[in-house]
Amino acid sequence: MTNNSAMHFAVRPGVIMRLLSDMYGVVAVLTAIPTVFALACNSEALTGYLVVLGLLGVVWAAGRLFPRPVRVQKNESLSMVALLFISVSLLYSIPIMAYGIPFADAWFEAVSGVTTTGLSTLELDQPSPAFLFARGWMQWVGGLGVVVLALALFIAPGQTARSLGFSNQEMDDVVGGTRAHARRVTVVYVLITAVGVLALLLTGSAPLDAVVHTMAAISTGGFANYGDSLASLPSVQIWTINMLCIAGAVSFHVYYRSLLLSGRGGFADNQLYSLLLAIGLACMVGFGLVWQGGLDIGFTELATLVVSAQTTAGFSAGDISVLSPSLLLLLVVCMAIGGGVGSTSGGIKLGRVQVMFRLARSTLGRTGLSDHVFTGEGKNGGAGREQEALALLLLFLFSISLSWLVFLSYGYPVMPSLFEVVSAATTSGLSSGLTQAGMPLALKVLLCCLMLLGRLEFIALLVLLSPRSWLGRRRRIRRE
Repeated sequence: MTNNSAMHFAVRPGVIMRLLSDMYGVVAVLTAIPTVFALACNSEALTGYLVVLGLLGVVWAAGRLFPRPVRVQKNESLSMVALLFISVSLLYSIPIMAYGIPFADAWFEAVSGVTTTGLSTLELDQPSPAFLFARGWMQWVGGLGVVVLALALFIAPGQTARSLGFSNQEMDDVVGGTRAHARRVTVVYVLITAVGVLALLLTGSAPLDAVVHTMAAISTGGFANYGDSLASLPSVQIWTINMLCIAGAVSFHVYYRSLLLSGRGGFADNQLYSLLLAIGLACMVGFGLVWQGGLDIGFTELATLVVSAQTTAGFSAGDISVLSPSLLLLLVVCMAIGGGVGSTSGGIKLGRVQVMFRLARSTLGRTGLSDHVFTGEGKNGGAGREQEALALLLLFLFSISLSWLVFLSYGYPVMPSLFEVVSAATTSGLSSGLTQAGMPLALKVLLCCLMLLGRLEFIALLVLLSPRSWLGRRRRIRRE
């Protein structure tokens, strides 16, 4: 205990300010895109975007007064990322409010956008093209992550990049340094987006629909241009969007390792196979439940719900409120598991679920071994991955349980309440019908917190809020 305390260093505000201002520079560049679109559409949100750009510019300039640190602590990088998502969501609520939307609903929309969730309290009634594009753009940028973009453009590889969340596996000699990794992820992300837009255009989709739906699908965000989500679209477009959702739920290192570095094992990844297997099994179970309950749900409608739940994309092709409790529970399980680690999807992630299954199998296997047998477990970082998976599962279950109780205390039904809470915490965006403009303010704030927790995978936000992160001795800032 004493040794741990002696080795602990508190967050340095100057480092946070410099890192956050660097990221704001990236956000400003990205915000210029919807600003230009708003200008072209003569949108009322243009003034709001100019205000956002001005605020980002001021903070970026102020950040130049702080030295760039040689070394960044993990609690500093996690706190910075948490502050980034919270502050950007607040800033992006400004142009949304320009459409006459109250602050609470505007912030809810912005949080849902940057966290790639897709929940909305708004009723779309001939919305502005600039508004639809901005929602899709928020999710597309949130899916890739401004941190990755900043690494690709500005931050040099090394200790700083490692502390911002890139593993040794992602920075090994096969692929190159952190900057090369980030650039490859960005290139792959853009290429898949371009292919998706082209595919939807070939199916007869309108240009704006093709762009927005592709951005929302690749980011597993789920914002659609229509009030009924995908229900009014032709089946061929719905299935194209489903395929794009699956593409976004696959770990992006699979693409550049298997495609850009071809000839080294092909397009293979355990999480990819697990994702396809989970979708297949969930569809089989879902159709069994539909048959048993005598429900009038078509193949495309159910399959879209399963794909959207498993990839945490949030699209739907029908009315979720008419589903049976058993079907809702099936979708809850799919959302909780989520897609692959290193993808844009939310949830616990398939890789961590695999770790927990291996841990359970290993625990059962050890029951028949002698106490003197050495199993070799804990080598190669296995114990660390198990601890991470179990810690995340515990935080996830605690947050879900507490939030579920809050919904129940407001008199909402049991299963729809659980569905809504899990959808927010896994950044899925599917709604049982509870999320709407008339929802109590406290529940809107609660869902916003769950969306942020899910996007930040709980740990970053907890580090930001922990007094231990801010109190105590600090390292001196060494300049680069």
